[in-house]
Amino acid sequence: MKPPHAFVAGLHLRWDGTRQRPQHLLSRIARRVPIVVIEEPFAADRDADDVKRFGDVTVIRPLRRRGWMPPLVDARAIATARHLVGTGPIGVWLYTPMMLELADAFDATPLVFDCMDELAAFDFAPPDIAERDRRLVERADMVFAGGRSLYEHRKAAGTKVRAYSSGVEMERFSADVGPHPLPAELRSPIFCYIGVIDERIDFACITALAGAFPQGNVVLVGPVVKIDPRNLPQRANVHFTGAQPYASLPSFLAGCDVAIMPFARNRATESISPTKTLEYFAARRPVVSTPIADVAEAYGDIVYLADGPAAFVAAARAALGVDESRLERGVAAAREQTWDAIAGRMWNDLFE
Repeated sequence: MKPPHAFVAGLHLRWDGTRQRPQHLLSRIARRVPIVVIEEPFAADRDADDVKRFGDVTVIRPLRRRGWMPPLVDARAIATARHLVGTGPIGVWLYTPMMLELADAFDATPLVFDCMDELAAFDFAPPDIAERDRRLVERADMVFAGGRSLYEHRKAAGTKVRAYSSGVEMERFSADVGPHPLPAELRSPIFCYIGVIDERIDFACITALAGAFPQGNVVLVGPVVKIDPRNLPQRANVHFTGAQPYASLPSFLAGCDVAIMPFARNRATESISPTKTLEYFAARRPVVSTPIADVAEAYGDIVYLADGPAAFVAAARAALGVDESRLERGVAAAREQTWDAIAGRMWNDLFE
């Protein structure tokens, strides 16, 4: 198969929001062929398509009076994308099955599904998303599964399903980035989580950690979404920074003693493969995590695994005395999984 003239990508996230797998991969694919991203509709007081450039990627944000409602991609957004990509064979690269209509609109050559999450398991998921996921896997020319669990759920579709866990910008997260942006009055130990704060977080673990280290601090760096902020732990030594620029994240990690992944054990976390794992490794932080399947399987000899609040506290104490060999194993794992290498292997799977 030859590379297309351009790719149109369907995205369920905001391109200028938290930097995740789509931004890392599509920005690298865009060095090879033009990429036009269509986001989900954004509620507005008018119907228009806001078009912006982010480096090599062009992003269409559909502003719609009706807001976020099916269909998630309409004729207006498709026409805007068609104007931007021009003529020639067009590939379609999807992150959500709720934009499967793009495959027909552009006669996708090829149709790529980069499955980064089990979206049907998330709170407020559309009722037909699981069926759409099945249809998309069936139709796609290539399915990249963003973790081992996601791969296991889709491997019956054959060899076109490939497991590609997320990666890391090694140079960025391994750099000497002091001084860190945390307030000087925050005393050690400092336990730091970086990422979206939603229904996947086990706040009982956070509360227990804060209670066990009353002179220390727990810092959660990232936006709070889909949950009522009033339900967050209300303790003097638990801090929520809100969304932070991606470039500042290594500095936050440089200021913490232990990096944490306090994920709840629920439907939304059964298949996750957290990008932050390798970022923590690259920053040479000891890592404490609940026993998420993909983390335990791949990095059980590096991460301190703990099931439940009491065990999480015990693992945090152990992590404070981490030995250098464990940190070195983490750094080595991160070096093997850079975003540049992953994007290159995906391209080769598709076209070479």
